[in-house]
Amino acid sequence: MKKRTWIHGIALGVGLAALLTMRGGDTPVRAQTNDRSEDAALTLAGRKIRIDAETGRLRNLSEQEARELISTLTAMTTRSESEATGGSGATLVQMNGFDHVLVGRPNEDGSVDVQCVANVDDAVSFLAQTPKSNPKE
Repeated sequence: MKKRTWIHGIALGVGLAALLTMRGGDTPVRAQTNDRSEDAALTLAGRKIRIDAETGRLRNLSEQEARELISTLTAMTTRSESEATGGSGATLVQMNGFDHVLVGRPNEDGSVDVQCVANVDDAVSFLAQTPKSNPKE
């Protein structure tokens, strides 16, 4: 009988240890926080969408410049609102951010393609396209 109690104790201890190391089902599973931003930055890195100040010619965007561009576009296309009550009892809503952002992509011939975008994904898709060779296309 003592041997059986000892085995049950071990089984109970192993079971409790397993339960304590397992996370509950209500724990959110998160991917790495900046995956989408990093993917977008890598998509734009190496694209000729920046004009070199010295030569005036298109040059490749560095990874750091791409990250900064994605950060700026994210801030511009993220809308938030806050409410406050005025002295007369009226509700005031302050909107921050933009509904749409105008994005430009320079071409080799000096022209610029422009598109209005509502989010970072649309901006990246537009900027990653190969520039037109003829501005009349």
